[in-house]
Amino acid sequence: MIKAITFDLWNTLFENISYSDIRLKLISNKIEFKNKNLSSDNIKESYESNFLFLNPEEKVNKIHHVFTEKRFINLLSDINVKMSNTEIIEIVKKLEDMMLNNPPPLKPNVKKTLESLAPKYKIGLISDTGITPGRVLKQALEHHEILQFFDTLIFSDEIGVYKPHPLPFQTALKNLAVPAELSIHIGDLIDTDIVGAKNFNMSAIWVNNEPNIELLKIKPDYIIKDIYEAVGIIAQLQ
Repeated sequence: MIKAITFDLWNTLFENISYSDIRLKLISNKIEFKNKNLSSDNIKESYESNFLFLNPEEKVNKIHHVFTEKRFINLLSDINVKMSNTEIIEIVKKLEDMMLNNPPPLKPNVKKTLESLAPKYKIGLISDTGITPGRVLKQALEHHEILQFFDTLIFSDEIGVYKPHPLPFQTALKNLAVPAELSIHIGDLIDTDIVGAKNFNMSAIWVNNEPNIELLKIKPDYIIKDIYEAVGIIAQLQ
C-alpha cells in the first residue's frame, strides 16, 4: 500500500531549460565593466567550472549544496576580480531570479497526474537546486498552478545536501508522517532519484530517459515514459 508520493522536479515535472547563456552574459557584462582586459574565454571557463555540473558523476560527488553566492565568489577569485558585498548580493539575486522571466514549461500530463493523485495520497517534492533556489522554484510552481498539490517541498538549498543523500528523503517523509515502506519516489535520474529512494527503502518509479536499463547499477521498481503512467501503477499497489 502506498500512502505518500514524492516527485523530483527537473525533467520529471518541469522541462529542462538552460539559462546558462543569459547568466553568463550578465556575469560577463558586470566583470568586463570592472576589468576590460579579461577575455570572454577566461570568464566562460570560470563560469563553467563554478556554475555548471558538467557530468552526473561530478554532481553525485558534491553532496553538500553549493550556494550561488559561493559559486560567484569563487568565480571572482579565479579571475582575480574584486567586487563589493553589495555588488555581489545584487548580481546573485539577478542570477537566481532569472528563471522567472521565462519559467520552464511543465512536462506533458503533469497537472493531470497531480490532480489525480493529490486527493488520495500525501504529495511531496524533493528537488536538487542549482542556481535557482527553492524560493524562486515555489513561484514557478505557483505560476503553473500546481503548488497547491504539494504537502511538503524539499529543496537542496534549504536542506543543505543533494540527492542521493538520505536527508532530503528522510525530511520529506517525516513532514508527510509516512514511513518509507509506504512511500514511492518518482524521478528521472538513476544516480540521485532512484539510488537515493531505494537506499532509503522507498519504492521508485523511473521516468526513463536512457536507452539500456541493463546498464543500470540500481534497478527502479517501475519504469515509465509519461508521468501519467504512475497513476495506474500506484493504483495497482493499493
